[in-house]
Amino acid sequence: MTEGNDPVREEKNPVFAAGLSLLFPGLGQVYNGETGKGILVLFGVLAGLLVMLIPGAVIWIFGIYDARATARRMNEGAVPFREMRFASVVLFMAAWTVGVLVFLTLLALAAFAAFTVAA
Repeated sequence: MTEGNDPVREEKNPVFAAGLSLLFPGLGQVYNGETGKGILVLFGVLAGLLVMLIPGAVIWIFGIYDARATARRMNEGAVPFREMRFASVVLFMAAWTVGVLVFLTLLALAAFAAFTVAA
């Protein structure tokens, strides 16, 4: 096959991937075509924030770094290029919505329990 017949693929934008992960933890991984990793980052951040602030923040920062680094490695050809699928974005946003609602519910229950402790 000649070079002229190779399909043209877009490059990933590392800054965009990092920005997506900054706004929505794990969405940068979904942009890079790694939906499973994105959902793990999302729930890792939510679980970490629920338990203590520091673990959630560390996982969030890791997700931002990983999204940027993976996009750069895909552009360099060091890791296989993966296309972002619209269905994956919809799945991720549904998981994000459910995750945040569960997080807020658990947080509210914990606050309620803390303030209603019998003396």
